[in-house]
Amino acid sequence: MLSGATCRARPRLGSLLLDPLTKTVPLMSSTGSRRFRSTSSMQGFSEMARERSKTVTSFYNQSAIDVSAEKASVRLTLATLLYSGKSPDGHHVLSSAKYLHKELPVRISHRIKGFRSLPFIIGCNPTILQVHELYIRAYHMLSDFPSIKDQDEEAHFCKLVQQLLDDHKDVVTMLAQGFRECRRHIQDEAIIRSFLDTTLCSRLGIRMLATHHLALHEDNPDFVGMICRRLSPKKIVEKWVDFARRLCEHQYGNSPRVRINGHVAARFPFIPLPLDYILPELLKNAMRISDRGGGIPHNIIDKVMDYHFSTAEESAQDPRMSNFFNNITNSGNQSNPMHG
Repeated sequence: MLSGATCRARPRLGSLLLDPLTKTVPLMSSTGSRRFRSTSSMQGFSEMARERSKTVTSFYNQSAIDVSAEKASVRLTLATLLYSGKSPDGHHVLSSAKYLHKELPVRISHRIKGFRSLPFIIGCNPTILQVHELYIRAYHMLSDFPSIKDQDEEAHFCKLVQQLLDDHKDVVTMLAQGFRECRRHIQDEAIIRSFLDTTLCSRLGIRMLATHHLALHEDNPDFVGMICRRLSPKKIVEKWVDFARRLCEHQYGNSPRVRINGHVAARFPFIPLPLDYILPELLKNAMRISDRGGGIPHNIIDKVMDYHFSTAEESAQDPRMSNFFNNITNSGNQSNPMHG
């Protein structure tokens, strides 16, 4: 599956590994035949060619990834991240960087192993293969980064982490597009569901860890990295209620009122990021169908975790795995911002 990767690699990948080498330029004799300046020049060219071949081979050499994929990831709890706190000398930042330096290649190697497990015809889809290559490239960039011993090295590591976050920002859309392109080849949807469950969950965890580390550099007394010390559920719900109501009014000309009950004064340490994903989708769905919280109908309870299932308007396209991918790529017949 990876043999085709070299011909489809992104320009950034090519610039990373296949930088133009200074080559010995052959001279043309009067008879038109080629000759080199000297034997030493020929040897130099051969050595450079061998080095170039070695570099490319090492990138696609899977043995290092195989070893990493057999390692278990080291999980951190919210309490661990929170109580590592902040130290005046910046030791907490170095500790976090060292953890990421070891942990990210392991988690990424697990995802590479997941791409290998896909049915061959699906794994060879150019878009899915492009995502596969992104993970391979990220693994080697992180693995090749030297040990982090001081703040200067940590600063360079932060730049690398930010670069990888930017490089992978469209991975979900690319996966959706890739599976849409090859959905006619999908024989067992359970395999794809399992792959997406694991890949998307792992991706969220990786991005949260990386974002948390970068946020440790920010001077915000209410936060430790991306953890809010005293998060107010009421305030974050109100923020997304306002967003969803404005969206609903734009779409339908009206929006339902929202009343927040419960322990509205509660505050506790929590990470806002997952709530920023979840709340707007729940509220959009609720406002679109005037949801009163009556629960899920029993006749569809077995389908709610399927990526292709939706209670929104039926798509005129092939329903197999189309709703999820059309919504995520905004390519369906009726692109609707209220479909959470």
